[in-house]
Amino acid sequence: MPTTITRACKAESGQQLLRINDYSVGGAKNLTETFRRLYYRLYSNSSTSRAERLVENLATILLLKFSMDKSDGRAAFKRFLTGEETADNLLKTFLPRLLPKKTALSFSFSLSENSIREAMAELDHLDLSIAPAHILGEAFQALIGPRLRGDKGQFFTPKSLVRAMVRIVAPLPHESVLDPAGGTGGFIGETHVSQLEGAGRGEPPKGRLVCIEKDPDLARLATALLQIATGGRTELLNANSLDSSEVSAAGLSPDFRFDVVLTNPPFGSRIPVQDKNILRNYNLAHGWICHGEGKWSMSPAVLSAQDPQILFIELCVKLLKPGGRMGIVLPEGVFGNRQEGYVWAWLRQQGRITTLLDCPRTTFQPSTDTKTNVLFFQKQSAADQPEAAPSPKVAIGVALRCGHDRRGRTHLPDGTPHEDDFDRLARAFIPNGTRNGLWKKVALGDATYLVPRYYVRDREFTEAEKEFIDGAELATIGDLIERGVLSVRKGHEVGSHAYGSGDIPFVRTSDVNNLEISTDPTNAVSEEVYQEYRSQQDLKSGDILMVVDGRYRIGTTAIFSENNYRCVVQSHLRIMSVRNKDKLAPYELLYALNIPSVRIRIRDLVFVQSTLGTLGSRLLELELPLLHGPGPWRERVDKFAEVLRKRDALLAQVAEMTGPEVEL
Repeated sequence: MPTTITRACKAESGQQLLRINDYSVGGAKNLTETFRRLYYRLYSNSSTSRAERLVENLATILLLKFSMDKSDGRAAFKRFLTGEETADNLLKTFLPRLLPKKTALSFSFSLSENSIREAMAELDHLDLSIAPAHILGEAFQALIGPRLRGDKGQFFTPKSLVRAMVRIVAPLPHESVLDPAGGTGGFIGETHVSQLEGAGRGEPPKGRLVCIEKDPDLARLATALLQIATGGRTELLNANSLDSSEVSAAGLSPDFRFDVVLTNPPFGSRIPVQDKNILRNYNLAHGWICHGEGKWSMSPAVLSAQDPQILFIELCVKLLKPGGRMGIVLPEGVFGNRQEGYVWAWLRQQGRITTLLDCPRTTFQPSTDTKTNVLFFQKQSAADQPEAAPSPKVAIGVALRCGHDRRGRTHLPDGTPHEDDFDRLARAFIPNGTRNGLWKKVALGDATYLVPRYYVRDREFTEAEKEFIDGAELATIGDLIERGVLSVRKGHEVGSHAYGSGDIPFVRTSDVNNLEISTDPTNAVSEEVYQEYRSQQDLKSGDILMVVDGRYRIGTTAIFSENNYRCVVQSHLRIMSVRNKDKLAPYELLYALNIPSVRIRIRDLVFVQSTLGTLGSRLLELELPLLHGPGPWRERVDKFAEVLRKRDALLAQVAEMTGPEVEL
């Protein structure tokens, strides 16, 4: 049965205030619409147009209304609406009753008195004090999510990922939880909901919730949101988490340790930490010396700068109790950069990696294109004896979809919601138990390449694919090279100075699409440049191009014909030549490279540094079905080859009719 909550008091006209219907079923959506109307009213009728400033004012308005509803401030609210009371006076009167006594944050409005009054009038029919806290929080997060952009490496974690991380770590009602890079408080708000669900009926959670945020504007926003979303349970500290003296001064005892840390720290090499007073307190801010695979030792030298995400890894581990658990969002570069292997060596000294979650490229889009993954870690306890037994296997999960597209849209044009693998993975996660096929248990050993999807090596073909590849031999690219069936070589860079110097196409990654090559004449090079690389690239009809470096197009392929092989190929592409056509034909190879399950496996082999991915030598590990000779694949592959040959012939006819392209 849906829950209906009504407000008992009456408006001055004698009419009962409007009901807030069904908070529990659809309530967040209804409130989001109310908050959205309020936001656009502020946007249209105030002199402030910056989204961040409007959101901060909106948060303060909601916090004030919430505090007045909590303190039976209906009479004061009515006086304000009629112009007998000021907004600043309401802030001074009601907010101190709600905010933590230790807070150093001050709240004020940057809007006109009239704008605030009109906004408050929109909330006249709502009693925020009786709305379930998590419904209010979810509604407000839905509003602010698309409007806030991190300009200091802060990219706000999508709700579905926050929810999945909380579910996987599963904080118990009595456990203390910290987010040292709190942003708008998403992890702490979701933790409160999770702990409420885990507590007994009528028993409030007893664990301590602490959120630390360095940016004062975000700290004010998080304070407003968390006071509402957690019923005043959260401690919000405005401090630089990496500076222990600041955190201590803000009110957190330097000796306190937490059961759980959940966070998405600011990341990026453009915002390095350079303060020596901070750096000298972190092992991961020292130089490290590699002594072979997985073997590192720390030097006494302190680095001149370190990326913040690396320092946050160490900070989070330090703030955990023995046996405590951590979930942290990190850029994929940390997982796939051999130069940062010392991070994993240090982590293994502190405890064990329990779970790795691979996030899709779209997770933080449209805010940032940076590829991320999630590390789950458990700190060593006094009872642990890490050398007495091999490290337990690590749970690996791979999300291909995150509930929204690259533009942040959550629904398709027909209204269907985008699929969300985070939710499916979180629901299927059972610590130390079965994982319903969505999670894979892997022994990582001392590996320093820890990109999660790389370890999903036994990805199966679909049932439909199995039907037409039945009986085909499976072989890796490396196997085919060793057997003399295939050769693979790299393209070259000619330099931008050579662009436009002639009419020989220079094929770049953007020119490979729909299994064909469509070159841009503005990048064409001279005959002299072509002759310089001709013998090295040795291009022929039937050679296949594959994109191996770039942002999005890795794995894209095309085949050369007699009409287009006279060109120069960029270094971000690999040239594959079939050397033994008695074992494999070019179109058979091209078809195999484009089987959907093979394309997904190519994705598994790509490592992303910031926004740029690379396949590298892992291309040799790619396993393909050899669709040669008779078999259930024969008709399909022959039709595929026939269509591509016809298309090439038709395009050549069109080019002959229209003549060379003219640069405009």
